[in-house]
Amino acid sequence: MSVQFQTAFAPQKASVVGTTTTLGGRRVNLFALLALALFIAAAIAALTVFFYQGYLVRQIAAMDGQLAAARKSFEPEFIGTAVRLSKRIEAGKRLLVGHRALSPLFEALEKKTLETVRFQNFSFDASPPTPTLTMTGEGKSFNAVALQSDIFGNEKRFVNPVFSNFSLSESGDILFTFKTDLAPALINYAENLGAPSATTP
Repeated sequence: MSVQFQTAFAPQKASVVGTTTTLGGRRVNLFALLALALFIAAAIAALTVFFYQGYLVRQIAAMDGQLAAARKSFEPEFIGTAVRLSKRIEAGKRLLVGHRALSPLFEALEKKTLETVRFQNFSFDASPPTPTLTMTGEGKSFNAVALQSDIFGNEKRFVNPVFSNFSLSESGDILFTFKTDLAPALINYAENLGAPSATTP
């Protein structure tokens, strides 16, 4: 008696791994869950931006109102007066910077001139770039004129002082011409304003 074995060749169903899962007896697609999560996150972000934009708009409107109120609190007449006063002050400063005062120069000449020397003619030229002083003088002797030259030569505010045109007067005194450039600070009114003394010892 022969025994026959039957072999079944029907293929079994292959299980798909990683695309579906069972949740409560139901199959759920993982890609669908991921897409849903991304959609929800995008919706939340959009709502957040919308509400924050509205908040910023309200804040800007409030600040505009505060600025308008602050502008109204200032009196227009007071602002106009302050502007005119500021312009006058600036104009005064410009005049003060360019103003020249000769009193410090006269004080320097008074302190630096010897008793044996006197000056007769005074010529001052304020033309740019450097103010210039020219004087004619008379000394009791050549030694007096030489000493006066040394004193003026040591005065830092006299730039390149020169004694020239020496001659004798009828009484035997020494006649000469003195010329020098002046440091601008010596005759600048603003720099000498309020100084206790315009000269150096």
